[in-house]
Amino acid sequence: MRIVVKFGGTSVQDTVRIKKAAQSIIQQAKKGYEVVAVVSAMGNTTDTLTSLLKNSVKDRIEDRDYADFVSMGERISARILSATIKSMGFTSKYFDPADDNFPIITDSNFNQAKILSPESKEKCQKIIEPLLKKGIIPIVCGFLGKNCEDGSITTLGRGGSDITAFALGNFLQADEVIIVTDAVGVLSADPRIIKKPVTLKEISVEEMGILAEGGAKVLHPQALKYKTDQMKAKIIHFQNGDLETEGTEITGAFKSKLTLFKEKLTMLTILGSEIFDTPGLLKKIISPISDNLISLYGVSIGTKHIGIYVIQNYAQKSYDLIHPVVIEDERLKSVTLKKDIALIIVRSRDFIETPGIIQQITQPLANKDINIIEMTTIKTDILIFLDWKDREFAFQIINKSLAEAGIVITNN
Repeated sequence: MRIVVKFGGTSVQDTVRIKKAAQSIIQQAKKGYEVVAVVSAMGNTTDTLTSLLKNSVKDRIEDRDYADFVSMGERISARILSATIKSMGFTSKYFDPADDNFPIITDSNFNQAKILSPESKEKCQKIIEPLLKKGIIPIVCGFLGKNCEDGSITTLGRGGSDITAFALGNFLQADEVIIVTDAVGVLSADPRIIKKPVTLKEISVEEMGILAEGGAKVLHPQALKYKTDQMKAKIIHFQNGDLETEGTEITGAFKSKLTLFKEKLTMLTILGSEIFDTPGLLKKIISPISDNLISLYGVSIGTKHIGIYVIQNYAQKSYDLIHPVVIEDERLKSVTLKKDIALIIVRSRDFIETPGIIQQITQPLANKDINIIEMTTIKTDILIFLDWKDREFAFQIINKSLAEAGIVITNN
């Protein structure tokens, strides 16, 4: 059993919590498990350092020097946790990004560095693997990397320790990655806003990614791209002091998908005015549709219109349901139907980190005179509505475009 465990800043913010973290690692080591620990800066150390630096030098500091300065929090944490484990009778070794054997190799972007997977994986297997087999507990600074060009220190951006943990889990083929934080797991709502949110026992990688991109602070969204199907993962609270405690389990792995929807769709366009300034107008239009158990496959809102997509078999019924609403509301003027519409759904985690991906998909379609009726982008999903007659050819073109962009489609 091989585990990568990441301790967030609140998990190691004082001596009591550092000892608890060390004890939780040793509990697993006593069972014969191989454990790699990733550690963040203690408490609010990074905020303190950045504030100190900003007040001292204002904006007159090079990115290289900034990365080196803010790295101090994690570098201190790694040393303290390693020393604590040693004091409890176990062998440990910390890894500092200033050393040649640091396992996370990145590009030269000092403050938003990208991990170079082949180089980092080679380092992990050459340096970390032998230590684990000897029963030594590696402690790796989270959030930090080593520049592939000159060996200088880089950072992965705020929250980057999550990325470090899942990347190491991937490169070392860990059985499980555990994120130890100040949350009991993933909640149904922000506890600062909702008094009694519910802890989710399980959440998929796709769902976790959507929450993270939507502002949830419990896990860095980029970390999840390193999770595999075989790798277990969970988020637990530091107060338990036990890595086997329950929290929220993260299931599955990101898979890029290209789907050609089988059914013909119809677009209903409702013409009106004051669309943006009329609360409840969208609900007024959609309610008759949902009340009759008709599914919606897309909704768009413009300054002068609302568009909804339904399966073509329900086109007439939907038209009949919406028309009375149009007649009754003075802000609505007319409703029209456009039939024989196809839907292609493209899903990839890479979209969020690939500038220009929309153009890479749409330009080849335009070059072949294929018109896009409408396109909706939602986090990792792109929904493309086009004429039914173009669907097969468009599907082939998009598939080729994704391959050229380096996005591997795992299933069609």
